[in-house]
Amino acid sequence: MNRMGKETRRMLCCLLAICLAAAAGSGLLLSYVTDDFQKTMVEHDYGTAGYLVNHPGTNVAAAFTKDKTDSDRRAGRQALKEAGYHENTDSRMVPAVAAYQKRTAVMLGSMLFGVFAAVFLTVWIYIRRQRKALAKADAVITRFLEGDTDQRIDSEETGDWYSLFHRINELAAILSAQAEHEKQTRIFLQDMISDVSHQLKTPLAALKMYDEIMAQEGTDSGTIHAFSQKSLREIRRVEDVVHTLLKIAKLDAGVVRMEKAEENIEMLLRDVTERFETLAAQEEKEIVLSGNHDVSLYCDALWMSEALGNMVKNALEHTRRGGKIVVSWERTSLLTNIMVEDNGKGIRQEDIHNIFKRFYRSRASQDTHGIGLGLPLAKSIVEAHQGTVSVTSKVGQGSRFVLSFFHLTKE
Repeated sequence: MNRMGKETRRMLCCLLAICLAAAAGSGLLLSYVTDDFQKTMVEHDYGTAGYLVNHPGTNVAAAFTKDKTDSDRRAGRQALKEAGYHENTDSRMVPAVAAYQKRTAVMLGSMLFGVFAAVFLTVWIYIRRQRKALAKADAVITRFLEGDTDQRIDSEETGDWYSLFHRINELAAILSAQAEHEKQTRIFLQDMISDVSHQLKTPLAALKMYDEIMAQEGTDSGTIHAFSQKSLREIRRVEDVVHTLLKIAKLDAGVVRMEKAEENIEMLLRDVTERFETLAAQEEKEIVLSGNHDVSLYCDALWMSEALGNMVKNALEHTRRGGKIVVSWERTSLLTNIMVEDNGKGIRQEDIHNIFKRFYRSRASQDTHGIGLGLPLAKSIVEAHQGTVSVTSKVGQGSRFVLSFFHLTKE
């Protein structure tokens, strides 16, 4: 930005040409005005001289104040021309005309100089300001291209350049958002690949080992059957991991289209808890539903059933034999809340902020089944419904999960 731009140089050349043309025009104007003054003065002198010729002995002062006739002017012209004084006499030979010409030239020149100086000063200040603004914009754009995507051009003032700067800022914001989205996508893919590889490593290693054992014990049908069952269990675990991760990935990527409708919460929860009735009966655990019969929730029933099912399953897994799980719901003026509460082991304070992380398993959960994806999936589903999940817990007394949904709008 240090060199003067082509358009700026062209504008200055045009201004210089205009100034030269104005100076030439001023010279012609000066010549015309001087000639006109000389002719006017000569005509006056003709009348005065002729009056003195035609009226000899008259007071000289009267020759300057009396009215002159054509006869006076003719007599004066003839007398003065004989002396070499007429309209075409060189102005330098006439002191009054020469003085007038000099005085007029000084005044006209001073006026032109002042005008030209003001114009050039104004143009110079304008160009300097524009170059300064462009230099700042160029520096900001350079820093933006070097990776500082928070850089923005100052566009608070008015004018064409600042309108352009504002548009550049809008473009920069769009590019920054796209770059951030791509960054998050890369992080998401990296995390997903890491999660999948981490979780598949153990079951695949177990499958390999079982296969080797069955190959070595080819004649022992009992051993083959036992390890076939173990292999089937590991295969199912792989399927669970892959299917759950795919669901979470779709939710995180925003490609899931929620088919929302008004759903009765009691009917929704009855369908969910029916899946766990046999397991609860086997472990002598009780599932209780509590809430008004007419409360509804605007949601996708299939996905919400998945989230609630994971919550209930988590409560069952962490509740001792003979325990109780209470699933209740309420509607306030602003929120619809669904609570899943158990009287199980509870969650340690150092673990409570990590339970929604994928594959997280606390030390107190090592004796329970699961892969650590149920709660993260439930949280993703609730957030896809513009809801939130909160949890409170006391070790040895149980935990309480609250799913909260705003019902101001239906989206």
